Amino acid sequence: MSTALIALFLFALFVLLIVLGIPIGFSLGISGFIGLLATDQNLMMFAQTFLSGIMNFAYLAIPFFVLLGIVMERAGISRSLVAFADELVGYMTGGLAMGTIVACAIFAAISGSGPATVAAIGTVAIPEMVIKGYSQRFAAAVTAAGGILGPIIPPSIPFIIYGVVAEVSIAKLFLGGLGAGLLLAALMMILSFIKAKIEKVPVSEEGPSLKGICRAMWRAKLALIAPGIVLGGIYTGVCTPTEAGGIGSIYVIIIGFAVTRTLTLKGLFECLEKTARTSAMIMFVIGTSYLLAWLMASWSIPDAGAQLIMGMSQDKNIFLVFVNVLFLIIGSLLDTPAAIVILAPILHPIALKLGIHPVHFGTIVVVNFVIGYITPPFAYNLFVAKSITGMTMDEVSAAVVPFILVSLLGLILITYIPEISLFFPRLFMGP
Repeated sequence: MSTALIALFLFALFVLLIVLGIPIGFSLGISGFIGLLATDQNLMMFAQTFLSGIMNFAYLAIPFFVLLGIVMERAGISRSLVAFADELVGYMTGGLAMGTIVACAIFAAISGSGPATVAAIGTVAIPEMVIKGYSQRFAAAVTAAGGILGPIIPPSIPFIIYGVVAEVSIAKLFLGGLGAGLLLAALMMILSFIKAKIEKVPVSEEGPSLKGICRAMWRAKLALIAPGIVLGGIYTGVCTPTEAGGIGSIYVIIIGFAVTRTLTLKGLFECLEKTARTSAMIMFVIGTSYLLAWLMASWSIPDAGAQLIMGMSQDKNIFLVFVNVLFLIIGSLLDTPAAIVILAPILHPIALKLGIHPVHFGTIVVVNFVIGYITPPFAYNLFVAKSITGMTMDEVSAAVVPFILVSLLGLILITYIPEISLFFPRLFMGP
């Protein structure tokens, strides 16, 4: 049997295992193990590729950023972010919905995780929006959509993985995500304004107050300082993303214990346990993904794929259309870390040959996959919003459709206007 047929069989097997409800990490591992058996490879390659895949210093940043987000949520620090964002734009039509997106963007600059952003902001913002006259559908949709800013605005777990796999500067990728995240946040806020007008959501009678904004900012100062510590440390060159994640985690733990006094020793152990479980799941998926990536490389599938794609067209615009369609589909079906590890080695070299900037392409890849966080059936963020509201999955999925469409508009702009993702990297770190 040719390696191409084996690869197709393994892909079909992987899809079947997912459909049967087997976790993605185990589905990848089983498929890879059978691939080793089918090609008479040394079974020790399973352990070797798994360990070599995850033994990278940059990956240590993942548990730190996961811990940072979990402690922020547990300590209740996110509540002050929602109040601050509401004070900034709450007086406008759809102001609380727009404030929720602002709060998601700020929290995204701390946690780097989409589901964590939805959980932390949604538990506060969704009930508040319902109280103030928003429909539950609207509240759930805007929070789930705002959560996709978590993995885009730095720090970002997907950008860390992409940087390691494609050997691109993680700091530059973070800055590329900043431009993309701000654009998506702006588009979502515009949509929220329009939807609030259509649904005739009540408008606050109180206008903006400088005193009120300053008071809310002061109350949120501890939460606002966190991204400054993390990102400031990275871009001043004081520390690496991994070290910045560790410093940020220590900061929020100290705040939770000594300042807000909302974190207990038992609560900290529970945060550490949840961090260990989440990080282990992510690293297990990454490790098993490397096995499939190694098998494909040993079968020369990346080279064959590159020749096939380049043979169809060498126009980079057509290539980007192909990438967007492919990644949007895969992003709704496959876990983001696995998709990046398997596909980045194939498509990243083609992008470079076509003259696409590596930071620009990395931003396109991550934005595509993150849209999958609100696109069924994968849709991490929708499951979190569903658990907060008690709505059915069908109801949440239908409510989020307008935000998926506006995210696709943002993706098109990011794809064909490179400066959106390259402005901040060039401004702070040069070409």
